[in-house]
Amino acid sequence: DAPYAPTRSFLQENERTARQLCQAELDRVNSNIQLNWQLIDELSWILPINSLSYSNLTPIAAIKLIVESAGGFIYSEKSSNTLTIKPKYKKTFWDSIEIADYDRLIPISLTKEQSTDYELYPDYNGITLSNDQNGLTGQVRRTGTSADMLLETVNSPLFTIESMTAFGKAQLAKAGMVETHSLTLPIEQNIGECVPGELTAFNAEWWGINDSVSTSFTHAVVNQTIKIERVNRDE
Repeated sequence: DAPYAPTRSFLQENERTARQLCQAELDRVNSNIQLNWQLIDELSWILPINSLSYSNLTPIAAIKLIVESAGGFIYSEKSSNTLTIKPKYKKTFWDSIEIADYDRLIPISLTKEQSTDYELYPDYNGITLSNDQNGLTGQVRRTGTSADMLLETVNSPLFTIESMTAFGKAQLAKAGMVETHSLTLPIEQNIGECVPGELTAFNAEWWGINDSVSTSFTHAVVNQTIKIERVNRDE
């Protein structure tokens, strides 16, 4: 039932939502996979006529094309026949965050191993986006800045006002000192199994976005190793 074949040429001839186009990709291979849509909003956004055009793409590749144009990614749920579509960054470092926004709260007492890698990124605070097909152009800038450090301009026929905003925000989410924290801890009732894209707080000290999750097990315990991306803006 996985939407990986066959391939075809396609030109979208009607105005449809991004979610409808992704569902159509599943339908054309008679897949019973369900979409759990969490990108921009549960209804997604409208794509004008002829926005989506491709040749020789599998259904999952076409879905990926749509999703990534709005700063999202695809996650295959382990426990069900479901593809979850969600933003790469539920929150960015310049967003305000409330306790209810956190998906996981991990105390240091549960952590068996931890390590941190560091990478310094240019402090980009703006990006210009365009859609040559309909003449749409816009600039996404980090809140509170004048967008004086611009990323390279990106053009896509899939860009709309809604998707440009989401795409630009995801592109600007890495700036300055980016830390990748690797935490190994057991899968237990209070924490559960983490998944990519979640907003995780560690020991009430810092928060970040789950970049990847892997599991391992012995006869006694099941462990998970989480890689969490954190942008450190501490002065």
